Amino acid sequence: MRFLITKSFAPIALLLAAWVSPSSAELYINEIFFNPGGDGVETRDEFIELRGMPGMDLSNHFLIFIENEDNVAKNGPAGQIDNIFDLGAATIGSNGFLTYRMGGDQMGSGSSLYPVASGTTDLVNTGSGPGYGSGPTSTIGAEDDGNEGVLENGGFTAMLIRNDGDPVDNRPAIAFDLDVDNDGLDHPNGREGWTILDSIGIHGEPREAVFGRTYAPINYGYESIGQTVIVPGVGVATANPGLEPGATYVPLGYEVEYIARWGNSTGQTAADWHISNLTDNPGAGSAGAPVDYRQSFTGNHDALASGSPDVAPSQPTAEQGRLESSQNVPYGTKLLTTIGAPNYITGDFNGDGVVNAADYTVWRDTKGQLGSESNHPAADANHDFVVDEADYALWAQNFGAPNAVAAPASGVSVPEPAAILIAALAATITVGRNKR
Repeated sequence: MRFLITKSFAPIALLLAAWVSPSSAELYINEIFFNPGGDGVETRDEFIELRGMPGMDLSNHFLIFIENEDNVAKNGPAGQIDNIFDLGAATIGSNGFLTYRMGGDQMGSGSSLYPVASGTTDLVNTGSGPGYGSGPTSTIGAEDDGNEGVLENGGFTAMLIRNDGDPVDNRPAIAFDLDVDNDGLDHPNGREGWTILDSIGIHGEPREAVFGRTYAPINYGYESIGQTVIVPGVGVATANPGLEPGATYVPLGYEVEYIARWGNSTGQTAADWHISNLTDNPGAGSAGAPVDYRQSFTGNHDALASGSPDVAPSQPTAEQGRLESSQNVPYGTKLLTTIGAPNYITGDFNGDGVVNAADYTVWRDTKGQLGSESNHPAADANHDFVVDEADYALWAQNFGAPNAVAAPASGVSVPEPAAILIAALAATITVGRNKR
């Protein structure tokens, strides 16, 4: 009988695990804000967030940033390591997150002020160097080629690696060239003895993708492949970004400041990432830097401003501009409310990084609720300050994300988690009785 009960309850255990385990026990680049605009301060407001198994040993693990810029002669700095974060002295926090934040600068900006979720391993540079610091001026294991303590604004390939080779000779080094001929990685893992755990390539500004190169399975840039571009000092050129074999390139048509996994995604497709430009402009309802950055768009922010914290900003029309979001996140949506927690994903009303039946319960229980900038309802997916059927439609559209499970039709009755568990329990009891 003891064996029968254990076997019978296995489906319930698996179902519960699917709800409470947002990711597998791997290590991921989760979120990077690398170019604070507006009133932001570069040595204060950048941050990096990694996600993995709580308590994970990070010995011989590194996050590196590889130069993306090249030129028409293909003899530019592409492939050289610009930034290194040595993760070896850190561990993933009890909540599954590790963050790197900045210490400010000597100009009086002060250190990073973002709220950080409880349980996060939160590393803030307290050394004498600005920002993250560099080498001896960093207390968080950061190095960069200019000793400026910041990430490259224009673009890069962010690559999370484990060094299984010699801990000294095979360690990543600033300015080491992983692509000597600018035609692709000289070794498929970057270097012999390395394992690439996660990576993403970004051309953050216009014209960088024309001659530039990135080294990840998924890559983003301003221009479309084949697009004609005027390059200063060169003339007319055709965008032809260099990619690794089998890699994907996604054209955006806007500049990039912020990259994040879509909820608790784990894959390497366009559906797994949110690539965006942020704003601290009051037109988005924002309180501004240093902590309040929101989803931006390509046009004039004043055109969407409501003038009141109790009235939501408008969403842009085609004539006004377009959302600077690869996932169509509504204009004005708060994206940096708390770091060291699951990323924003449309329809995730309980903030656990996945869109499932538990989020329907939040929507159902708060339907009709009104909000404001200071009291925004969790289930207001379209950022119009009211929880209604339009928010349900967005939840249904994204149901199952980030794992791309088909959404239920809006007219279908959606069972709550408790009802699903009861049904599963009843099924296992029935099976157990039939086996007696």
